[in-house]
Amino acid sequence: MKSHTNTNTPRSTRIKNTIRLVASMKPYHTEMLITILVTFLKHAATIVAAGIAAYMVSLAMEGVLRPRFATLFFALCITIAVKALMYYGEMWAGHDVAYKVLKDFRISLYDKIETIAPAYILEKHSGQIGAALMADVEILEWFLAHTFGAAISSVFISIMILAALCYIHPLMALVMLPFAVLTAATPFIFQKKADTQGRTAREKLSQANAVTIEGIHGLRDLLTLNFLEAYKERNRKAMRSLYDAQVEYNRRQGTEAMLMNIFTGVFTVIVMALAAYFVSIREIDFVFYPVIVLLSALLFSPIGEACGAARNLGLVFAAADRIQTVFDVKPAVNDTPSVIPEHIEGNIQFKNVFFRYNRSRDYVLENMSWTAEAGKITALTGHSGAGKSTCINLLLRYWDACSGEITVDGIDIRGMPLEKLHDTVCAVLQDVYLFNISIRDNIRLGNRNASDEQLTEAAKKAYAHGFIKSLPDGYDTVTGERGFRLSGGQRQRIAIARAILKNAPVLLLDEAVSSLDAESELYIRKALREQLTGRTIILIAHRRSTILSADKVIEIKEGRVCG
Repeated sequence: MKSHTNTNTPRSTRIKNTIRLVASMKPYHTEMLITILVTFLKHAATIVAAGIAAYMVSLAMEGVLRPRFATLFFALCITIAVKALMYYGEMWAGHDVAYKVLKDFRISLYDKIETIAPAYILEKHSGQIGAALMADVEILEWFLAHTFGAAISSVFISIMILAALCYIHPLMALVMLPFAVLTAATPFIFQKKADTQGRTAREKLSQANAVTIEGIHGLRDLLTLNFLEAYKERNRKAMRSLYDAQVEYNRRQGTEAMLMNIFTGVFTVIVMALAAYFVSIREIDFVFYPVIVLLSALLFSPIGEACGAARNLGLVFAAADRIQTVFDVKPAVNDTPSVIPEHIEGNIQFKNVFFRYNRSRDYVLENMSWTAEAGKITALTGHSGAGKSTCINLLLRYWDACSGEITVDGIDIRGMPLEKLHDTVCAVLQDVYLFNISIRDNIRLGNRNASDEQLTEAAKKAYAHGFIKSLPDGYDTVTGERGFRLSGGQRQRIAIARAILKNAPVLLLDEAVSSLDAESELYIRKALREQLTGRTIILIAHRRSTILSADKVIEIKEGRVCG
């Protein structure tokens, strides 16, 4: 899917979204062609079966069915079997293509978010991102599996029925044509309203997801602060807003369905009356009367099926547009390496760095200059909001400096491959994230090829081995989502063990000992001083004891280095 601008009209946006969705099926064009073919054959078999049945009824009414019964009955059985087989093929092939495309979308979205994080994530609720990755992508299944193939096959089926009616009597086909067109056009009459309501419904769903997920993540704090009832009211308001948007959307769907049924009903009555008239004046043989009535009804079957799916296109294109906005986001940093260093010692230098998170805000860092020598411990201190964590984020290249440069061994990090930079610099952040896997696997994220002995040694250096062994399953203990089964101090020690196992030349500790008790902090400081020699360690700390363990202390105040 290629990018688009926000100046598009809703109609042009829908056209571009349609083109993008069709293009997404290109890798699976063979399966899609099979889907269209079997859908066509399904409807064709339905029409043929109904025509044969109606013809048999006509022959029976005239008393001439018996000589031809066996042949017609056999043909009827064959067409019914073909219809059943084609229905299975349509469901299998259509959904096979749809789910493959949905898989591709989810993978591409995650890959995209990886390139634009964390800047994009900080601007969005996790529920909104989840909606884009899961719910919005899932909505596309309506178009991929139920609309595209059905719309194409309905065109050919309608032509086939009109041709059959034209053979019986040209005027019958001529009368049917405007009603068929009017029915097929019904979803397009409501297109603008469908697009607006679809966008509103998807936004309300996203907001409701965000409120619910945020409430689950912060449930303990809500209970502690006795704010649960107030938050539940906020959740109820979000759900009521979602309900109102969904009701409006479905009310419009109901109106579309009502109009289509009116067109179909009126048309059927007109056809029956007209056909009866032609039979009465002997322009049409009576034997074809039931066939005409059935064919007129069946003309609307594929059209109704396609239009029924099309009634959800407001949601589909709203979801497609929201997905596209993610693909359109430009990364905060670009991986354009010009230098690939073979060996890193770990000398870090900030040179006249200016930085702000967006153009509308003041600079967070101004003329920031400081150095961290290889193999030494450098502490960054200062009050909250002074810019310490921003320095860490820039060193990790979550963002790029607005001006100035940050170097590793004299190489501007903007000229290093991101993969090499992330191999060079390892961070233990204040908000430790543990995955819902075993402690062993969480630590091994730092080095997937590490042996159990190396993993245990890293845990010992982080003073995590003791409490891990005391757990019922030891290193095989599953930490739970975000590590909720462990205390804050235990999570940080596991994160430090993970960083130690990675064995990167530069280790960043952003308040990494803040949740540790005095004894554990003493052990970590001892590990930093005695067991992690040779690495460049930059730590953010407020505790005096931690600051005093550093070789160099840099005080930051309001985005500047003091002194």
